[in-house]
Amino acid sequence: MKNIKNPLTSNIDRSNGNIEISIAKKYKQEEEAMYKSFMSVCAADDKVLVDTSKMDDNQTMKACGMQYDKMRAMINEVGEGGLTEKQKKNLPPALQKAILEKVKKEGKMTEKAEAAYLKMLSEDDKKEVEVGPEGEMKKVDNPKKPKVSKAAQELPADAKKKLAEIVSELDSGVKAHASQAKRIRDML
Repeated sequence: MKNIKNPLTSNIDRSNGNIEISIAKKYKQEEEAMYKSFMSVCAADDKVLVDTSKMDDNQTMKACGMQYDKMRAMINEVGEGGLTEKQKKNLPPALQKAILEKVKKEGKMTEKAEAAYLKMLSEDDKKEVEVGPEGEMKKVDNPKKPKVSKAAQELPADAKKKLAEIVSELDSGVKAHASQAKRIRDML
């Protein structure tokens, strides 16, 4: 999917015999992050917000944009320091998380909302981490199970134990790097 940009709107005023044309971004800077989050969630999953399964990229972006305009009022509702009941019921977790991040950034988050936000973050951290082909980190819901060769099955018990210790050290190193990368991303 291509880079998501804030769409432009134009206004033509033909009063008093003069023609005045103005072009501006459709959404304010405060709302732009929410728009981009919505569009990325909508485009990534074909049936979450609007069914885009049989559409190409351009049609998907148009359909998601129209769906955002329909849901815009609900998405931008301000709850008491967190999510409203409509947002909890109708929005996927990724958008709920984006809304909570926005509220937290604005400094309007209550303790109850912060607890919900931290719970969402901890659920994301439970997913297993797998290293991509270029070394980038990505979360995989159902990682592939490794195939065990005959040679590995015939290893002595002490060698298997040593390999298990090495694997454990590698796993903890990957988790440490992932959490460090997440903290750095949060600081940016």
